[in-house]
Amino acid sequence: MKPVIIKRHPLKFYFFIFFLALFCCALGALILWAGLRSAERRESGAFTMSAFSLFFIVLGLFSLYKYYRNAPIAKADQYQITFNDTEAYVWADLEKATLTGKQPFKYLFSYQMEGMMLLFKNGKVKYLFDDFYVNLGEMKSFIQQVVIEKNGTFDYAAETVNKKETIPETFAVYKSNQLTSLRGAMLWGLYAVIIIMFVLRPGYLDHINVPKFVLFFGLFCFGWFYLHSLLMNYFLASEHYLEVKNHNLFWRKRLYLLEDIKEVAVETQGKMPNSLRIITKDFRSTVFPAGTLNDRNWRALKEKLESKRIPVRIDSPFLSI
Repeated sequence: MKPVIIKRHPLKFYFFIFFLALFCCALGALILWAGLRSAERRESGAFTMSAFSLFFIVLGLFSLYKYYRNAPIAKADQYQITFNDTEAYVWADLEKATLTGKQPFKYLFSYQMEGMMLLFKNGKVKYLFDDFYVNLGEMKSFIQQVVIEKNGTFDYAAETVNKKETIPETFAVYKSNQLTSLRGAMLWGLYAVIIIMFVLRPGYLDHINVPKFVLFFGLFCFGWFYLHSLLMNYFLASEHYLEVKNHNLFWRKRLYLLEDIKEVAVETQGKMPNSLRIITKDFRSTVFPAGTLNDRNWRALKEKLESKRIPVRIDSPFLSI
């Protein structure tokens, strides 16, 4: 039987952790430079600034260490699972496996992330978190089929997503007006402020390099629009399907058969808006931020999914449903 090897996500792990470490170290270096300049001028506060700079540099290096430690490369076959090729545990010693749900991620403090937990008879606990990997669902399916159900074979089909399929069913829509949401107000409010600024000061462009300004402003507006739009998904549900659409990025669509969904979770990650995590029966896990939905929308969607016997977890402290 071919072993299953999980791979770290190029954006959600590598890009994020290196950006975080680089930002912390760069901020520390900037504060250190400012502290040295203050020391040369014999100004007060130079020692405090140097201490702050050391804190941020250490935080950046600590983040690299902690995230790599919390997101090991794992390989599983029918006999054992290994982590970073340094730790090995045989499946016969597996005491308990929790394949979905929130697990503690230990950083400066412990907070909850979607993942899996493996408890072995020697008391050792290993956590693997969904968002750090591109194929953790394959590992979960392997453990479910081979280790828990003790199947002699392992089957994991490639994911197929038909974004253009038209379904002859009536869909209920779960969304709110984006202009009345925080994300929509942030997106369109900035453009309104800029337009008002140019209307009140029509001579502003006379004092700047217009081609460079148009290029910079155009890139900024595109980035602002795209990033905020990514957080404004909404949902449609029919008798047999759940569809995910986006308020502004109309080409971004996902269609799920309700019978293929194992469970869903409404969660909040850091500064992100409330999001819907859809976990299919083959343990593929995808998060859809939905910053325009209000409590009433979430409550109605929850009732709809539960009426189809799909478990709904509420992992957000900001929802009263």
